[in-house]
Amino acid sequence: MTSTRPSRQSDSDLAREALSADYEVGEEIGRGGMAVVYRAREKGLERDVAIKILPPQFTFDDSFVQRFQREARIAAGLEHPNIVPIYRVGQSGEVIYLVMKLLRGRALSERLREQGVLPPVEVARVLAEVASALAYAAKRGVVHRDVKPDNIMLDTDDRYIVTDFGIARSAAEGQLTSTGMSVGTPRYMSPEQARAKPLDGRSDIYSLGVVGYECLTGRAPFDGDDPMAVLLAHISAPVPRPSLSGDDAHAVYAVIERMLAKDPADRPQSADAVIAALAPLASRGGGFTGATASVTATVPIRARSLSPTRPLHAVGDWKQRLAAARHFVVSLRSAPWLRDRRVWTRASVAVGLLTASYYAVHFATMHRSRCVPVNAVALAPSIGKAAPFTILMDAPGRHDEGDDLDVYYDVCGLAPGTSYTTRVSVTRNGLLNRIAGRSAKPVTESYNESAGSAAVRRHRTLDASDLPAGQYTVSLIITDASDRVRERKTTVDIQR
Repeated sequence: MTSTRPSRQSDSDLAREALSADYEVGEEIGRGGMAVVYRAREKGLERDVAIKILPPQFTFDDSFVQRFQREARIAAGLEHPNIVPIYRVGQSGEVIYLVMKLLRGRALSERLREQGVLPPVEVARVLAEVASALAYAAKRGVVHRDVKPDNIMLDTDDRYIVTDFGIARSAAEGQLTSTGMSVGTPRYMSPEQARAKPLDGRSDIYSLGVVGYECLTGRAPFDGDDPMAVLLAHISAPVPRPSLSGDDAHAVYAVIERMLAKDPADRPQSADAVIAALAPLASRGGGFTGATASVTATVPIRARSLSPTRPLHAVGDWKQRLAAARHFVVSLRSAPWLRDRRVWTRASVAVGLLTASYYAVHFATMHRSRCVPVNAVALAPSIGKAAPFTILMDAPGRHDEGDDLDVYYDVCGLAPGTSYTTRVSVTRNGLLNRIAGRSAKPVTESYNESAGSAAVRRHRTLDASDLPAGQYTVSLIITDASDRVRERKTTVDIQR
């Protein structure tokens, strides 16, 4: 007899059963990395609500449960017109949940999918209203940690509302998050969040800057299928500068660019500063109510802050130049390709090949004899006589003061094994120059050589480091065993 294993109860059925006394749980309306959201009807007050439920598989992890409940209670204490209200936090059997207002509207992500981009004035309003919520939360020690278009709703009152403070945590209660644990969405993470470093409100400012960039350009600054590559780009890659038109677009982007600084110290230091910078544009958007009315337009955004894409030569103050250089070095040190052994192996092979190619070409051009091949028929009448020979010398050209002098020359026509003497001298031109020069004595060197063939290419290095700048004559005199003398001269300019 075969027994049938009972099917596992679905998450939605489990939620409906656990909350049936107080709520009629409907369809799923959202899902994140840490919770599932359902539409529901509250029986006692006869109102529609949204219920966020921790997935059952997480209920067995005490650290997850503790963080969810504690942070939900923190979020429930936030009362702001741009933050979704939370009504209740509780647990029923295996179901841990929070109840919040059901927003009637649509997410910012839906608008972006439909429209692609938003007008610059509307982008300014989105940033200002969300910054208003973040400023309020930051003053109470709460960091959202997952600011993105999916968590920003445009309600029926034409107001942008921030949702999902469920993974936010109090800055004073950092022990609830395991060391090295990074929570959020890679596409919108700040560099310090990608590194799992301690966070404050400036991390949310960066994430909001990514949202603004996407609203203004239709794409996030860094995106792709590989989450690790996206995180590394947030850490080290410069923000791609978009092509914009119109004064409003450039004005909004100037604020966004500062929000996207890699170093938190170079960003606006509070969301209030972002609001102040955007207020003139946001107020033209037709919906911004200025929730932080106490913030005036005189609040600065650190006029000396540095953009990660700002060229070093454009920075005027020496302190800014030093800071820009430091950011550049840090970005190089954190670049992923610097830690890839394959990159260094390929670079070493490439350098080796280039070096070998250089010396091969150099040897082929500088050490190949320029002697004309001997024609045996033409030399037939001279059989029994000493073979004719000649010499050729390369022009040294320009030479730097203090360097040694390289002399290349050819000995042509001597029979193999013939001995000869070579004398090379360097003399300063002009009598007055020789008298006024620091060293009037010519540089002279002599060599006893033997012809290995009828075409010999030679290279000699003379110590000319003591010769002052000026024009010199290089003389080459070769005397063979029959006392025949051949001489060539050329000039060289020694310059400082």
